[in-house]
Amino acid sequence: MNKKLLIEGMSCGHCVNHLKTALTEDIEGIDVLEVNLEDKYAIVKMDDSVNPEELKNVIEELGFELKDIQ
Repeated sequence: MNKKLLIEGMSCGHCVNHLKTALTEDIEGIDVLEVNLEDKYAIVKMDDSVNPEELKNVIEELGFELKDIQ
């Protein structure tokens, strides 16, 4: 299923790449489809097995804030 992650704290292309790499390498069952720096979101395809708390922890370890999952 595709989900939209609202993420605060990204400020450059390096942030986008860092986020993409961490999500796909650190969490099994997730693929990053799009990251929009200007509008502060990421679209991901994730399995039902992905734990939202784990997702939040990975994002926060990068220095960003997960505001919502839609």
